[in-house]
Amino acid sequence: LKATVSVLYCFIPYIFHTYKMMKATIVRLYTSTAGSTIAVCGGGNAAHVMVGDLGSRGYKVNLFAPFTPPGGISEADQWKTNLPKEGMKLNYVTKGKVEHSSPNVVSANAAEAIPGAKYIFIPLPVFAHRGVLLDIVPHCDDDACIVAMPATGCFDWTANQVMKELGRQIDVAGVAPLPYVCRTLDYAKETNFMGLKDQVGMATLPAGKIDRVASEVEEILGLTVKRYPSFLPITLTPTNPIMHTGRLMGMFGPNWRDNKYDRMIKFYDETDELSNTWLHRLDDENQLIAKAAEEAIGGSVGSIGGTDGNVMHINNYLKWTYGEDISKWDTCKDCFQTNKQFAGVGSPMKEVSEGVWEPDFKNRYFQEDFPFGLMANRGLAELLGVKTPYMDEVIMWAQSEMGKKYLVGGKVNPEEKPQMTPQAFGYSLDDLRGFYSSAPQK
Repeated sequence: LKATVSVLYCFIPYIFHTYKMMKATIVRLYTSTAGSTIAVCGGGNAAHVMVGDLGSRGYKVNLFAPFTPPGGISEADQWKTNLPKEGMKLNYVTKGKVEHSSPNVVSANAAEAIPGAKYIFIPLPVFAHRGVLLDIVPHCDDDACIVAMPATGCFDWTANQVMKELGRQIDVAGVAPLPYVCRTLDYAKETNFMGLKDQVGMATLPAGKIDRVASEVEEILGLTVKRYPSFLPITLTPTNPIMHTGRLMGMFGPNWRDNKYDRMIKFYDETDELSNTWLHRLDDENQLIAKAAEEAIGGSVGSIGGTDGNVMHINNYLKWTYGEDISKWDTCKDCFQTNKQFAGVGSPMKEVSEGVWEPDFKNRYFQEDFPFGLMANRGLAELLGVKTPYMDEVIMWAQSEMGKKYLVGGKVNPEEKPQMTPQAFGYSLDDLRGFYSSAPQK
């Protein structure tokens, strides 16, 4: 008997492992998102792709498109007016195929588009997050999940604030970067889908939902999702808040009026050495912030640097995201110039008279990437005691051109709105420790 018990005891670990594997397989089978209702908020390029791509793969896509320009009609009404009978045409440029698809519901009323959706995607700029959340949260099913793409700019703080105001608790997730490279050719009629990122990073709130949500989002979007322990790696991802602001400083900077621009500069293709220097300066400071955050709030960031860290250096990040579309990645300049998906992209410039161009400080590269992007990193740095002289120099230049005062006396000025900083939310370092307490603490 003892021998029999001893043999059985030896098999317990294997039995338990087999049980876990079978359970995981069963969960995946029974939580498939195939054929489910997905809501998409907004009417921009990414929303067009999601309507076409998800619709052609069997999802029911509800489109919530409330934006109405002054004196115009809502995006929802534009869709209803322009949508062909055969559906919107989606050109898979690199695959050489075409699909036609129509939304299941199109509405400017969240009460019509949001209920019944398992996942609600927000492929919108950061400044639109709060308003859309206020619209949709009252109409979300209790088991729904809201996914922001991209979620840089502290989406988790905004979502947490809105949930408290509305007395609801809906799961949220954030993705970075935006997975699509696309361009709408004819509104609600035809869109070019040029590329899908190899992989993206994701965080959830609460953090414990990451495995289930990431698995289902992988199925919906058709890509690989890297799991993050919290939203901090997304906030510190060296994407637009670093990429755009560093390039702008090198391209223009304080002495831009001394130069003559007779055309629009190609933002990535024409990256010069000065821009490359600024990009790496900001990236190096961003790495210092990430390391300080992990030290102060253990487990909130995880691995840093290398080729697969949760917060990588900008070159490795671009290689990780774009894969074979980049042929050289020794420097950020190399990545920008050889990235097929960046080819031909213009700059935030405007033609003020025939053949005379200058920076457009009202463009989203300035109006979004500074207050909602780089300032978030800078605000975290201040709480963590990290000196960022290069970020400060870039911000001081941009705010002088934009008529803003994000930094005053070397400190974040939370009175200058809008801005996405812990100071603007009234957060202390202890508040952030509590906020990210679901990550393992030291």
